[in-house]
Amino acid sequence: MLATGGTIANRVTGRVGIDAVLADIRAWYPESDVTSVADLDVEDILREGAETFTPAEWLTIGRAARRAADDPSVDGIVVTHGTYTAEESAYFLHLAIQTRKPIVVACSQRKHGTIGNDGDKNLLDAVRVAASPRAAGAGALVVLNEEIHSAREVTKTNQRPSGFTSRTYGILGSVEVDRVSFFRTPTRRHTFASAVTLPPTDDLPRVDIVATYAGADGVAVRAFVEAGARGIVVNGFSYSGKPHRNQLEALREAVARGVPVVLVNRGGDGRVPVETGERFVRGDSLTAQKARVLLSLALLKTSDPSELQRIFDEH
Repeated sequence: MLATGGTIANRVTGRVGIDAVLADIRAWYPESDVTSVADLDVEDILREGAETFTPAEWLTIGRAARRAADDPSVDGIVVTHGTYTAEESAYFLHLAIQTRKPIVVACSQRKHGTIGNDGDKNLLDAVRVAASPRAAGAGALVVLNEEIHSAREVTKTNQRPSGFTSRTYGILGSVEVDRVSFFRTPTRRHTFASAVTLPPTDDLPRVDIVATYAGADGVAVRAFVEAGARGIVVNGFSYSGKPHRNQLEALREAVARGVPVVLVNRGGDGRVPVETGERFVRGDSLTAQKARVLLSLALLKTSDPSELQRIFDEH
C-alpha cells in the first residue's frame, strides 16, 4: 500500500499517516479489518492534497509502484490518493508501469472520521480488488463507491461518493458482499503491453492544454510554446476536437516548430475521428488531462505526428 495523502487520510484536524487510518478502521469496524484481507506492507511516500501534484509526483508514485511490482513478495499494489488528480496519476500508472500485478487507486470524497465517510470502505474494497486474481492484467484501476473503473476512462464529476464515472464505456466491475466481480476488461494497450514506460530521468516533457471556445485565439498557444511546451493538447469542439479558426495559425506554427498538437473532444465523451490534412494528432476518446499524460510519455519516444497517432490509436 503506497500512501500519498488526500482526503482518504484527512481528518478534520489534518492529514495523518495511512497507518493511523488503518488503526482506526480496526478499532471502529473490527469485522472489516483491512489486514484480514491481505498482508499489508505500508509505505507513506507523500502526504499532500492531490490538487498540489505535478508530474514530479507522478514520477515519485510511479517509481514506488515500480519497486513494488518488481518485488516477488508483492501480489498487488494499492495507491491511496486525493480525488482532484487521481484520474491523472492512475492513468500515468496505467501507461508507465509494466506489470501484470493489480494496481488499484483508492480515494475518498469525505474526510476520515466524518459522518458518511466513504474512504474507509473504499480502502477495504481496493485491497479486496488488488487481492483478486481477476484484477491481474487489467491495468491500473480506480475503486470508489463499490465500483471498479479503468484508469483510462474514469473521471471525477462531482463531490459525492458516486462522483467518479466512466462515461459511455462504463465500469469494469463491482465490489460485492461476497466477491469481487469483473464483467469487462480493457482492450487498449496498458501496463505490461504499453508502448511507453516510466522515464529514467526526473523530468517529463512539458505538455500544456489549450481550451477552445467562442472567441478563442492563438495567444495561449504561442505563450505555451514560448514557455517551452514540447506538446499541446487542444480541448476542441465536440465531437471532432476542431479548434477555433482563430487558433489554427498558431497551432500550425507550433507543428512547424516541432511541437505536436493533439485534438480532443471538449464534451469529454466519444472518439475524435482521424482525418487527413492538418498534421494534428487525434486524441481518440481521451479527456484533455489524460491526453496530456499520454503525450508527455510518448514524447520521450517520438515527436513524429504519424507515430504519435499510432500510439494514441493503440492506448
